[in-house]
Parts: sequence; C-alpha cells; structure tokens
Amino acid sequence: MGGQIRTEGKVFPLAATPEDYRQRFGSPEQAKAAILEQWAEAARAPDGGGINTTLMASRPFPYPASLPVLAAVKAAERQGGMLGHESYFNLAQEAHLTQCRNVADRHVLLDLAHDLALDLGDFEADLDSGECDRAVLAEAEAARARDIQGTPTVLFDDRWALPGAVPVEHYLAVVEDLLAGRDPRETAPTAKEAWTLRRPYRIVPPR
Repeated sequence: MGGQIRTEGKVFPLAATPEDYRQRFGSPEQAKAAILEQWAEAARAPDGGGINTTLMASRPFPYPASLPVLAAVKAAERQGGMLGHESYFNLAQEAHLTQCRNVADRHVLLDLAHDLALDLGDFEADLDSGECDRAVLAEAEAARARDIQGTPTVLFDDRWALPGAVPVEHYLAVVEDLLAGRDPRETAPTAKEAWTLRRPYRIVPPR
C-alpha cells in the first residue's frame, strides 16, 4: 500500500464551549457525570485500559470543552503539518483520558506544545489570533454539511464514511477493497461479517 494512501486529520468539537454542555445536559455537573458514564463504557473495551474514569471524576474542574484543545491541535499543525497535528492530538488525548488534565487550560496546552518542542511564541500567537478557533469551527461545519455527526468518523476515498470506534481490521479491509476497486460492502467473506460491515457505511454527499 506504500505510496497509494494519504491520510489527513480533521477536528470535530462535540461541545465547543461550556455553554454547549449546559444546553445539552443542563449543568456542568450533569455534563461531567453523563460523559464519564460514556468513559466507563469505553474503558471496558479491549483497548480502553488507558481511560481513567475515577481520576477524572475526582478532578475539581468541569469537563473540558473541546474548542481550546482542538485549536491547539490546529496551532501545532501550522508548525508541523499533519505530523504536528497527529503528534499534538495524541499527546492531548493521553493528557485528557489518562492523566486527566484540564485540556481547556492554556497552561496545559502550552505544556504539551513544550513537550513536542514547538515554538511556544508562535504557538501562543496562533491561539491568540483566533484563526485556529475559526479553523476548528469551519472543519466542524464542513463535516456536518456532509452528514458527519460524531467522532471518530473515518472517510475513505472521499466517499465512504465509517463512524464509530471499530476494530482496525475493518479499516484495513476497506482500504484493501478500495485499492482493488471493490465495493467494501460486498466483499466480506461471510454473511455475518457482511451484515456487520454493511451497517456503518454510507455514501456521503460530495464536496
């Protein structure tokens, strides 16, 4: 597959601001409790061992809104391209899910940038400019215009959308089918696998 695949990361804030949490859940406390129930379910998955629900529940801050950390991802992308995007995102995920730091706090975001040896002056200037916030919101608007409603959602060949956390083998099977010119919904080796694979796929509207 070398040379035939290009990946590009996009951001999608589930709740950009604290007000989004209040509108959806009623209060910051209710928001945190509801989201930690989702954390607990995810922690029971085979790859969920790094999710520390108990530690996050003990933290005194409200559940962090998405916009600050995703804007920081875009600021890292400005310095390091898609590698900077992915590196900062992965580090922020660890800080959020495992270390349970407040990734809406500017000091935490700067600490992560320092850990990646980013230029902190440029990083903070990009955050202060508002351009990274606008980039996040623009990507979210573009995703919703294409009927993408949540994360994770992986888009293949700008046509096939696979939402939700699925085994990596599903992603690999789709890639192999598309490289071979096959419809990924029609090539599962058994009826059971075909039923499992068909459910998440849909054609998304063209750009």
